[in-house]
Amino acid sequence: MALTLHADHELNASTFAARVTAATLSDIYSSITSGIGALKGPLHGGANEDVIKLLLKAKDPDNAARTVSDMLAEARR
Repeated sequence: MALTLHADHELNASTFAARVTAATLSDIYSSITSGIGALKGPLHGGANEDVIKLLLKAKDPDNAARTVSDMLAEARR
C-alpha cells in the first residue's frame, strides 16, 4: 500500500529540486545533492516515518478513530 501511495505521488519536492538544478546545467553531483537536501526535510522524505508511526498507532479500528479525532482537534498534520 505504501509503494502505491508513493508511486502515485508524481513530481515530488526532491525530484523537482534535482530537475531544477540540472536545468541550470549544473553538474550531476549538484543535482543529486539538491534532491537529497529536499528529501531530508520533515515535510517530504522525513514524513514517511511519521506516517508509519501513525499507521501503527491507529492499527486498532477503535484507536484509529480516536487518534484521527485527536489530531484534528489539535490541528496536527
